[in-house]
Amino acid sequence: MHIIEQIEAVLEKGTLDYSPETRYVFRTDTTKFTGNPDVVVNVKTENEVAKIVSVAISNGVSVIARGAGTGMSGGAVPIKGGILLNFETMDEIIRIDQKKKLAFVQPGVITDVLRDAVKGFGLYYPPDPSSSAVSTIGGNFAENAGGLHCVKYGVTARYVKGFKFVDSAGNIQKCGVYDEENSFPGSFVMIGSEGTLGIVTEIALELIDNPPLYDTYITYHRSLLKAIATVIKIMNMAINPAVIELIDRDALKAAISYSDIYLPENTEAVLIIKLDSYFLPELLEKSILIENIFSLLKIMEFRKAENIEEENSFWALRKAVSTSIKKISPDKMNEDITVPLTNMYAFIESTRAISEKHNLKIVVYGHAGDGNLHVNILFDKNNKTESNNAGLASEDVFKKAIELGGNISGEHGIGLAKKSFMSMQYSKNEIVFMKKIKKAFDPENIFNPDKIFNDSKG
Repeated sequence: MHIIEQIEAVLEKGTLDYSPETRYVFRTDTTKFTGNPDVVVNVKTENEVAKIVSVAISNGVSVIARGAGTGMSGGAVPIKGGILLNFETMDEIIRIDQKKKLAFVQPGVITDVLRDAVKGFGLYYPPDPSSSAVSTIGGNFAENAGGLHCVKYGVTARYVKGFKFVDSAGNIQKCGVYDEENSFPGSFVMIGSEGTLGIVTEIALELIDNPPLYDTYITYHRSLLKAIATVIKIMNMAINPAVIELIDRDALKAAISYSDIYLPENTEAVLIIKLDSYFLPELLEKSILIENIFSLLKIMEFRKAENIEEENSFWALRKAVSTSIKKISPDKMNEDITVPLTNMYAFIESTRAISEKHNLKIVVYGHAGDGNLHVNILFDKNNKTESNNAGLASEDVFKKAIELGGNISGEHGIGLAKKSFMSMQYSKNEIVFMKKIKKAFDPENIFNPDKIFNDSKG
C-alpha cells in the first residue's frame, strides 16, 4: 500500500493534501530556507498523530511538526521532504482550570487567543513573543519562546507543567501533571528542542493572577551609553520591571522615517518601560523609585502614559521599527543574540563596526532587561555581494556575542539558520552529548531531521 493510502487509512477527522500548491505553501517559514514536503496532513486528533508517526516509522520517512510558520530559524522547513503535520488545525483550548490555574491546550492554539481566553477568568499567561497574534503555543514550546514580559515573568519553559507527546515508537507518552508518578524520563528536555525529539500533542500551562495595575514610561537619551546605564541601574534596584525595551539610534531613524512619531531632537536611544503590580502602594513606590533614577541619571526626557492613547503611542514607536525596516530593505537577517547587561553597550557598538566592515546597515533593538537583542542585518538577496556580506556579518555578530559572554540565540532557536555556528558556542563534547540525547529520543532520526546539528545522526 502506498504511503498516502496508509495515511488516509488512519485519519479520523484530519485531512491530507499533496497538491503542488499546498506543498509550496508549506515549504518554508519566515526565513530564506526552503524545502518541499511530500504530503501535508492537517491533523485533528492525538490518535491521528500517533498513527501517522507509526506509518512514518514503517516507511522510513521523516515527520515535521509545523504551527503557524512564524519561525525565524528554519526550524519547521522540510528540507528532506517527508510528512508535514500542520497543527494549525489542532487548535482547541481543551479546558481552563481556574482553581489550579492551569490551561490545557492543543499545540495549534494561537498565543494571543489563549491570553485573551484566560483574562476572562482573571488570569494571565505572560509569554508574549512579538508574533503572539499569529504564533502557536506548540511553536512557542518548540523554541522556548520569550517576549517583552519575560524579563520579569520568564520564558515558555517556566509555565509548562506537563505535556503529552508521540514518541519515536508511535506511542503517546505523558509527563508532568498528566502523570506525575509515571512521567516519561527526561521529557522536559523537549522544551526548546525544536521538534527534534518527539511530536507534542497537548500542553498544560501554568497561569498566574492578572496584575491589574501598571504604569508605562518612555525615556529619551542623548546617548546609547546613558540608555544602557539606565537599564543597569533599574535592574540593580528593587523595581523588577515587567518590560524594558531598547530602541537604538538606527532603529529610531528607520521608525521616524516612515511614521509620525514624536522624538526629541538629538535622541540617540529610547527605552519603553512597564511596571506592574497587584497592589497600588507597591506600584506607587516603584514609580517614585524609577523617576528618581531618571532624575539621578539626568536623562534627557521621560513621559509617563496618562491614558491608554498615550500608552499606545509609546508602543507604536516599538512596532514601527519592524515595519519600517521592511520598507528600507527588501531582505534582512534577524539575529537574536543575548549578552550580559554590562556588555550590552560594547556589543551594540561592535555592530556599528561590523556594519562599516561589510558595508551593510545593521539595526538593533530588543529586550534590554535580559540582554536579548534583535540584530537586523539589511541586504538585498538579489545582490550577490550583499548576500555574501550579510552571511559574514552574521558570523561576526555571533563571534562578538560569544566573546562578550553571550549566546548565539535567545528565543528564535538554532534550526537551519545557526546550526553551522553551534561549534562557536559549544565544545565538541557538549555537542556529542546533545546528539546522544537526540539518539535516545529518536534513534531512527525521523523527527525534524538535520536541524540544530549539521549531522544529527550518530
